[in-house]
Amino acid sequence: MRKKKPPEHVNHERWLVSYADFVTLLFAFFTTMYAISTVDAQKMGRMVLSMRASFNGSVFPTGSDTLSLSSGGDAGTPLGRDLYEHVDTPKDKVLKEYSMQSIKGLKTNFVRNAMPKGEAATLVSLRQDVEALVKSRALTNKVRTRLDPRGLVISLGEGSCFDSGSDQLRAEGRDLLEALAPQLLARNSEIRIEGHTDNVPIKTLRFPSNWELSAARATAITRSLVESYGFAPERLSPAGFGEFRPVAPNETLDGRARNRRVDIVVLSSSYSRTEPR
Repeated sequence: MRKKKPPEHVNHERWLVSYADFVTLLFAFFTTMYAISTVDAQKMGRMVLSMRASFNGSVFPTGSDTLSLSSGGDAGTPLGRDLYEHVDTPKDKVLKEYSMQSIKGLKTNFVRNAMPKGEAATLVSLRQDVEALVKSRALTNKVRTRLDPRGLVISLGEGSCFDSGSDQLRAEGRDLLEALAPQLLARNSEIRIEGHTDNVPIKTLRFPSNWELSAARATAITRSLVESYGFAPERLSPAGFGEFRPVAPNETLDGRARNRRVDIVVLSSSYSRTEPR
């Protein structure tokens, strides 16, 4: 008689193999998610600049595989400095690895791509003219320019146009408008005049809040451009933003001084189309 085989032992712990695989996959998944969420700002900045450089032929000189280096000065225009100042990376390392001219080219092309080629070139040319005027009058700290998708923004600091808490144009402000007016008039673009203040409250009979003060200053410059320099009223539109569109922190004296400004925005055609008709 053949001996019967003993019944096979049932392994009640086989589920542990599948469970261990599942836990391993979960660990790999959450490790990957954590690695994605923890981004090194410096490395990310390098990657972004590298990708832009790859698609931008103007960053590299013809026939060269190295970035065109510049020591700053005139080559590093405010357009490049805007990007440089806002890159969240130690600035000495940025200067070692990327020239001001390269950064300028990257941001210039970004703005140019947001508007027609000829229009972008016109705004860049206007900016250069304004910067030359500002430099000749030693107003670099009182008049700032920048390009953004809206167009060219010319920021007039409070000290160059108005006394504190006043909407009456100073003689210095009238002289500055007289110098800027021919260049702005020649472009035939629509212009928005935007008044801004810091966050220090004002409460007078004339200006119950910073909104009234910022709007009055924008209106004063608009009226001056129309009455004194022949601008067509339909080209201009004043606006008051009070303290709610700062360009710098209000915690410091310098920051508050930068926020007290009137922006003359030479609008690009795409933004002009959004103006009321």
